[in-house]
Amino acid sequence: MKLRRIIWALFLISAVSLSSLCSAAALKYGDRGDGVKEIQTYLIAQNLLHAEADGVYGSSTVDAIKDFQSALGLEVDGVCGALTYKILRAAAYDEIDINTFQVGDYVPDYKLPAASSSATSVLSAVNTVAQVAQYAGVGDVIKLGMEGDGVTHLQNKLIELGYYTGEAHGVCDASTVKALKNFQRSSGITADGVCGHRTYSALDGNLEDENEFGLPNYSRTVYVEATAYSSAEPGLSAYTATGELCQRGVIAVDPNFIPLGTKVYIPGYGYAVAADVGGAIVGNVIDVAFDSLAECYEFGRKFMEIYIIE
Repeated sequence: MKLRRIIWALFLISAVSLSSLCSAAALKYGDRGDGVKEIQTYLIAQNLLHAEADGVYGSSTVDAIKDFQSALGLEVDGVCGALTYKILRAAAYDEIDINTFQVGDYVPDYKLPAASSSATSVLSAVNTVAQVAQYAGVGDVIKLGMEGDGVTHLQNKLIELGYYTGEAHGVCDASTVKALKNFQRSSGITADGVCGHRTYSALDGNLEDENEFGLPNYSRTVYVEATAYSSAEPGLSAYTATGELCQRGVIAVDPNFIPLGTKVYIPGYGYAVAADVGGAIVGNVIDVAFDSLAECYEFGRKFMEIYIIE
C-alpha cells in the first residue's frame, strides 16, 4: 500500500514537470530553491531524507545525497550533479533497479511533458510527496505527524490497553503521542513518543523476550539514528580511526555520546564495537559498518534503540 501511494505521488510530480526545475547546474550545500526541493522529495521517497522538503540544501540533504552516492557506487561528495540527479530521479520513478545497479549501467533520460505548469502546481506536488513520506504502515516506526494503517493499529492497541481514549483515526497527533509516552513509561521504555521495535514488542506483551536477546547484562539503551557505511565506498580507508579493520561489527560514534571501545548490541545487526568516528557522526548518530555497498543500501537509515553492553 505504501509503495502504491509513493508511485501515485511520483506520478503527480511527473504531471507538473518537477524535473524541469533541476537544471544542469550542480546543486550543493547552501543552495536554495525549487530545484533543491525537487531532489529532496526524491530522497524522501527513497527513505534517505527524514525531514521536510524545504528547498534548503543543508547538512541533512548533503548526508542523504552522500548515502545515495555511496550506495550506488558514485563519487561521494554530497553534491547533486548531473549524474547523481539523473540516477536519483530514475530510482525515484522506479526506472532502475537500485539493488543491482552499477555505475555505467543504462539510465533513461527524462523527457519533459509537452505541457508546463505553474509554480503553485509544482509546490502542490512537492507537498503531496512530503505527505506520502509520512505514511506509516503496520510495523513501521511511527512518530508525531505520521498517518496511515500503522497509526490506526497503534491507536487501537493503546485503546485496548486503556491508554488512549480518542478515536482510532489514523493520524499520530499530540494526544496519540501523549498516550504512547504514558504507555512507554509504564512499560519501562524510554518515553520518547516514538513507536519503534521495542514499543511494538511491549504492545504485544513480548517485551521481556525481546529485551533478553541472550545478551550479557546491558547498562542502558539509547535511541539513535543509524546509517551504514563500508570500506568498499570509493575514497574510504580499509581501517577505522582506531586502527581496526573497517568491517561488519564496527560502528562509528561520537565519543562524547558513546565512548570508543564500547560494546553494543544492535537489533537486526548484532554485536558491534565503537571503533570509528566521522565528521557527520555527532550526538546520537551512529554509522554501522558493512562489508558491501549492497548491504549498506539495504540497511539505509534507521531510528532505533541499541543496547550498551557492560
